[in-house]
Amino acid sequence: MVQSPSAEKDVIFFIVDISGYTRFIVSNEKEMVHSQIIIRDLINTIISEIKAPMQVIRLEGDAIFLYVDKGDPLVRWELVQPTLLETLITFFRVFSNKISELTLHKICNCNACNNVDRLKLKIVAHSGKTMFFNINDILELSGTAPIIIHRLLKNSVTSDEYVLMTESAFEDLMLPKEEVETSSESYDELGTIDTFIYYPPPTEPYQPVGGSQYPQIFVDTLRAEVKREYAVVAKDPQQGFHFHTGRRLAELLDYDKELLDQFPEKVIQSFAGTGNLHKLGKIKPGEYVLDIGCGAGLDSLIAARESGSEGKVIGVDMTSEMIEKARQNAVEAGVENVEFIEDYSEELPVPTEWADIIISNGAINLSPDKDRVFSEMFRVLKPGGRLQIADILVQKAVPDSARNNLDLWAG
Repeated sequence: MVQSPSAEKDVIFFIVDISGYTRFIVSNEKEMVHSQIIIRDLINTIISEIKAPMQVIRLEGDAIFLYVDKGDPLVRWELVQPTLLETLITFFRVFSNKISELTLHKICNCNACNNVDRLKLKIVAHSGKTMFFNINDILELSGTAPIIIHRLLKNSVTSDEYVLMTESAFEDLMLPKEEVETSSESYDELGTIDTFIYYPPPTEPYQPVGGSQYPQIFVDTLRAEVKREYAVVAKDPQQGFHFHTGRRLAELLDYDKELLDQFPEKVIQSFAGTGNLHKLGKIKPGEYVLDIGCGAGLDSLIAARESGSEGKVIGVDMTSEMIEKARQNAVEAGVENVEFIEDYSEELPVPTEWADIIISNGAINLSPDKDRVFSEMFRVLKPGGRLQIADILVQKAVPDSARNNLDLWAG
C-alpha cells in the first residue's frame, strides 16, 4: 500500500559510513562471517549514541542514514543545533575506542580480524527539503536532498576520517570557517557542489575496562566458528575431523554396543562427545532430562528411551544443522518424548526447576562463560536433581595465548 507523501520537511541528513568496508569484506567464508560480526558490532556502537531528535532512516550495509527534522514542533531547533557537531565527534570517539577494543581482544588471524584497525569512519552531511512517505511500511524519501547526500559518499577527499558538508549543512552545524577546508565536488546532473571538510580531533587513548568477562564480539566470533565446525559434522560426518565421531567414537568411549544397535546408523554417525555420561547413572522412568549441547541427539535419544513415555527430554544446541539432524534422528528412531531446541547453554530455554537430571557431553568447554552455564544449570535443576557431565578438563591455568586463540577454542 502506498501512502501519500507528507508535507515537505526541512531536514539535515547525515550518513555515517565505515570506510574501508569494501576491501574488508573478502571471499573466504570464515572471513566473511567474522567481518560481518565486526561491522555489526561497530554499527551497534554508533547506534547506541544516537539520541532524539536525531533519527535513523535505515541501515545501508556499512552505513547509517540519519536525519533531524528542523521543523518538528516537538524539537526546539535552536537548542538542538549547537549539539549536533558534538554528537558527530562522539561517533568518531566511540568508533575509535571500539576499534581499539577489537584489536586488543583479537582471537583470530583471518584477514578480517587482522585488519580491523584499517577501518575508519567518515560522515557526510547535507541540509535540504524532502518528503517522507511509506511504501508497504518501508520509509522512502523524495527530492534532490537524499540524492545529493548519497552522491557525496563518492568524493575526492583523500583522508579516511572526516565530516564532509554541503554549504547548507555547514551553516546548520555552526562550525567556524577556520576549522574547515573548502572544496567542491562535481556530479553528472547535479553539477558542482561547494563542500566543507572538517577533520575531527584525535581521540584520547583507549582505556580498557577491567573485568573477567569476554567482550561480546569475542563470544559472537567464537559461536560463529563453533557453529561452522559442527555444522559440517552434522551435514558431512564422514569428512574427517581432528576429533573422532560416530560409532567409532562411541565404541572408544565404551558405549554399550547393544544399546547403539537399537538405533539406525544415521542416528550415531554425527555423535561427537568426549565421554560416556551414561556410566554415571541410569535415568529413571518418568524423569525430565535436559541435554546441554545435544548435537545430533544420540545422548538425548538414549535418555528418552530410558525415561519412557512418562518422561521428557529436551536437547539444546546452538548449531541449527545439529538441531535439524537431531529432529530427523528422533523420527528415524521412533522416539517421541524428546524435543530439540536451538539456543545457547548460557540461556537455557526451560523453566526454573524443570529438570530431574542434566546431561552434557563435550559442550561446556566450548562456552567462554562457564560460570553462567553452571548458573543456568542450577536454575533449571530441581532440588536434589543430578548432573551427569562428560567434558574436557585442564589441571593448570590456561595461558592468555591459548585463551585468546580461536582455533583452540573451536577445536
